Amino acid sequence: MTNAQLASIQWGVFLSVVFMLPQLFFRQLTLKSAAITGYASMLFAATFLPMQTVPPRQAVQLVPFQWVADTFRDGRIAFDQMTLNVLLFVPLGAMLLWWGKRTVGQAALIGYGVSLTIEGSQLLWANRIFDVDDLITNTTGTALGWLGALAAVKVYARVKAASVPRTQRSLASVR
Repeated sequence: MTNAQLASIQWGVFLSVVFMLPQLFFRQLTLKSAAITGYASMLFAATFLPMQTVPPRQAVQLVPFQWVADTFRDGRIAFDQMTLNVLLFVPLGAMLLWWGKRTVGQAALIGYGVSLTIEGSQLLWANRIFDVDDLITNTTGTALGWLGALAAVKVYARVKAASVPRTQRSLASVR
């Protein structure tokens, strides 16, 4: 993990605490609000913090799947960055299934919109890059998060159904 990634995580945790304290103080903190606040803080920190001191070589990267060529040229750095972009949006997809009751298509579209907002903002932010690969990986991460949450819901339902004693299942089917 790079120093910048570690600093982003530290900023994300700090911002999460800062934004959750008022919710806790006013007794409005719930699991849902804590998850959303924590995720939004981490997302902001990962995409905008820390401030870059060295300007990037380019401001816009519009070649889809450029990360593949970058991986061969620069080693694992580009692959790791792509993987982290996917993982960063997995929680969004899960939250959109659990709390948003969205379809996978709606979740992917929302993930794309959030990613486009971030990438567009990075055009205005100091020393950040608009990268079409980020749009692709972030949208993919949202869809994978939705699918993973759906799988978890299905497994939980099967485990819960299997834990009901057979006699109770038989009586429930007769009624």
